[in-house]
Amino acid sequence: MMVSIIIPTYNRPALLQRAVASALAACPGDGEVIVVDDRSDTAVKALYKVDDHPRLRILTNTGDKGAAGARNHGVAQALGEIVMFLDDDDTLVAGYPIRVSRAADQGADWGFSSRQMVVGDQPPDIQTPQAEGSLLSEKTPLQKQIAAFSAGFWVRRDVFVKLGGIAPDQVNDEDTDFCCRLVAGGHRAWFEPEAGCVVYRAYEIGPDVAPQLTLVFDPVVASQCYARTFVRNEAAFHNDPAARWFLLFRALRACARNQADNVARDLLAGLPLGVFKLRGYFYWQTKRLGKRLGFR
Repeated sequence: MMVSIIIPTYNRPALLQRAVASALAACPGDGEVIVVDDRSDTAVKALYKVDDHPRLRILTNTGDKGAAGARNHGVAQALGEIVMFLDDDDTLVAGYPIRVSRAADQGADWGFSSRQMVVGDQPPDIQTPQAEGSLLSEKTPLQKQIAAFSAGFWVRRDVFVKLGGIAPDQVNDEDTDFCCRLVAGGHRAWFEPEAGCVVYRAYEIGPDVAPQLTLVFDPVVASQCYARTFVRNEAAFHNDPAARWFLLFRALRACARNQADNVARDLLAGLPLGVFKLRGYFYWQTKRLGKRLGFR
């Protein structure tokens, strides 16, 4: 199966060069790397020396602004049966797209991998675990099927289109929302315990480098996104109390952490009176108290 690796970017030229180099090195000969510039002017300039056509394509996002819109635009232009996502400040592990193709051949509709985390300037140290990748059981708890788009995330293109793509109003928590829709739709996931990508954190970006596309500084907006994930998906898991509670507590926890009390009140007000609502209320109050006392 042909693989399309999609990299959304915005004003991060040096990081983008590293990400693209890793993607092209890992990409099969018949695959492609699609860089989607979210209305900045740095991608073409940063990659003008890269001579790997037609495998490398540089597009300008003409859809919804932001990481979700950029990824949706990239998928719309992709030629591969499988689309993979890579953040512009991360790198892809050599051979991972080949493992993804094999997973798809074994019946998976989407999947993700473990990540090698690099803090600051330390070099990556990728170690191959003993366990091999596998198709997750349909009984796997929802929380174990939630993956960040930076976790070697991939999906069959036709499944992505069927689900309507990534919600563009989710400027945060968009990956959880999308995973919920995949699971609710009965699409089987594949997990690779071997790292598929290297994620870099706490590095020096400098004054002329934009922050991450999905990094939201407004705590209320971030909390609203978490609450929206619950509201949009909880009905699909009505018969799975553990999944519903997982979606609710993470939203209320975000509200408590961000001191977004109005968002939490609105969320709880929309729930019917019962044990579930009361449990959520007391959980939120406990987290609020912990925030005031300096606990996590």
